[in-house]
Amino acid sequence: MVQKIPPSMTQSGLPPQYLVGLETSRDPVVPTKRIVVSPGSCRSQLDDTDIELTAGIMKRLDQNWAAGSGNGALDQGSLAASTWYHLHVMQNPTTGAVDVLASGSLTNPAYPTGWEAAPSRRVWSVLTDASANIVPYTQTEDWCAWGILENQYGGNLGASSTVITMKSPIGFKCEVQFLILTSGAGGGEIGLMDPDVGDPSLGRFYTVMIKQATLSSAYRGMVFTDVNGRTVGWADANITSSVQTVGYRDTRGKR
Repeated sequence: MVQKIPPSMTQSGLPPQYLVGLETSRDPVVPTKRIVVSPGSCRSQLDDTDIELTAGIMKRLDQNWAAGSGNGALDQGSLAASTWYHLHVMQNPTTGAVDVLASGSLTNPAYPTGWEAAPSRRVWSVLTDASANIVPYTQTEDWCAWGILENQYGGNLGASSTVITMKSPIGFKCEVQFLILTSGAGGGEIGLMDPDVGDPSLGRFYTVMIKQATLSSAYRGMVFTDVNGRTVGWADANITSSVQTVGYRDTRGKR
């Protein structure tokens, strides 16, 4: 009897979705505009090529792409304020050279001349602030910890659903760590939930804490966003609240 062998048993190279290393950090000399990517290896986004960055590389987000460490990273345009940029490792299809490209596109960067058919893989995303500077962060494997905490929401959470956009990448569901701070005389249940789960006003919400009347309180927990970086806040009484994003987990295409 002839038995068909699954493609996964005959594939050469790294396993599908494989990624190790390729962690990022802000350049210590010019942290506002430059990113360093550590050595590492991964399977390409289309699962057709192994990509290996053998040495760390520093790229400038404020300049258009040019090959090599110390040169530009942007695929097109100029560095914009309050924008997510996605970092892609890519391999030249002719020479085999490996470099890093920054793009506003999560999955389809504009490849430089000569790299049009480059196998690639998104390895991280960074955010710029209102001055087009890279927002301070620390990456530890798949975890991002923000260097600055700020309110993503401030006001009275009540029985009406409140959409809150968290500080996490856009384009895929993300697990974020949040901090809720409450104050004032009101008390009761308060929670955040994944908008894809249901409507909290119908009782389908995740209670993260119960605030006692007249007492201030704080709670740190985890919640999933939708693909637009949004969660939903809810409380069973008007409670003066603020919501901040402590950090988030980005699996970088691994499952």
